[in-house]
Order: sequence, then structure tokens, then C-alpha cells
Amino acid sequence: MKQFSAWLALGFGTFLAVAEVIRNGGVIQWWPFWVVDYVAVALLQWGAFSVLWTPNDRGVGILTAGWGFTAAMFYMSLFGHINEIAKTGVPFSLSNIQSATDEPMLTIIIATLFVVTLVGLATSLLADRTQSGSAGVPPAL
Repeated sequence: MKQFSAWLALGFGTFLAVAEVIRNGGVIQWWPFWVVDYVAVALLQWGAFSVLWTPNDRGVGILTAGWGFTAAMFYMSLFGHINEIAKTGVPFSLSNIQSATDEPMLTIIIATLFVVTLVGLATSLLADRTQSGSAGVPPAL
């Protein structure tokens, strides 16, 4: 499970870094709104490398922290978009044809990415639990 979670983190982190550059190209948002994405990328990449290439006792913990942070970030983003749709009663503003196509699709994409983060978090948590060798028995110190 930890190998799957680490490879997923490596791919997802890379995708997130590239997607943020493309999405924010030309228009730079207020820094707290984009720095958080790169904190998530850094945690996911650090966790993936810690599990895959420099195995140590902290690797799965770092990976789990990365997935937890990223899941929380996507949770807030998803429900922020759902709230915007709920406020207007329709998923777009008639005065802005761009939002008519962008907002519903963006919300669906964010929901899908949120599910991926939950899968990553669950598999990293399961990896940590099964790492001790026998289920339910903590490793000896």
C-alpha cells in the first residue's frame, strides 16, 4: 500500500504543480491562494521520495502528512466552489459566458481530485498500520 500511495503522490504532486502554473498563467492571485498549492506539492514529493528512494522510519508519516494537507486543501476548494454555485442558485452568471462553462466543470474536476487525495490518504494510513508486520500489534522499540 505504501508503494502505491507514494507513486500516486509523485504523480499527483507533479500534476498539481504543472496544473497550478497553467491555471494561474498570466494572472497571479494573492500569494496565500497559490503558495498553499506548492506546500502540498512539496509535502507529497518529499513523502514520495522518502518512501521510494530514501526509505526511513519517517517516510510514511511524511507521506501521510502530505496527503492529509492536500486533502484538506481540496476539501476547502471544493466546498468553496459549491458555495458559490449555491449562492447564485445556478452554476453560472448570465453576464459572464466564460463562467457558464468553467465553474461547473472546475467544480467536477476539483471533486474528482479531492477523491484522489482521499484515496492517497487512506492508502498511506493503511501502509503505516501494516508496516509493523502483523495487524494490530505495534512494533517493538
